[in-house]
Amino acid sequence: MSERVLFVDDEPNVLDAIQRTLRKQVDIKTATSGADGLRQLREAGPFALVVSDMRMPTMNGAQFLAKVREQEPDTVRMILSGQADLQATIAAVNEGHIYRFLSKPCPPEQLLAAVEDGLKQHRLLTAEKVLLEQTL
Repeated sequence: MSERVLFVDDEPNVLDAIQRTLRKQVDIKTATSGADGLRQLREAGPFALVVSDMRMPTMNGAQFLAKVREQEPDTVRMILSGQADLQATIAAVNEGHIYRFLSKPCPPEQLLAAVEDGLKQHRLLTAEKVLLEQTL
């Protein structure tokens, strides 16, 4: 479990449930706001995968993931949201360059599979980058 995942959601109960569901399979850190997530990224990063809620006060998921992309471009980004309209989804894809968009409630098996896919994607990106650096 060397690859770490950061979950960001303004609802602590949601984060607690995710932690209980995935803690045996994934190294998880949590944050309760976009600002807290960016702080975690700076202080405890890097993270292979960041999963964010879409609707949060002050900074929404698309804005947060866009900032994650600026700070850590190799981090894979996902949205896990219960309230997403078409414009919010488009913003998340275009601004945050997300890998996957999941809807709440998300069954534990589906969430674990998505996290595993995100970690595989991170491994592919990292391997490709190393290969290119070695080639050049």
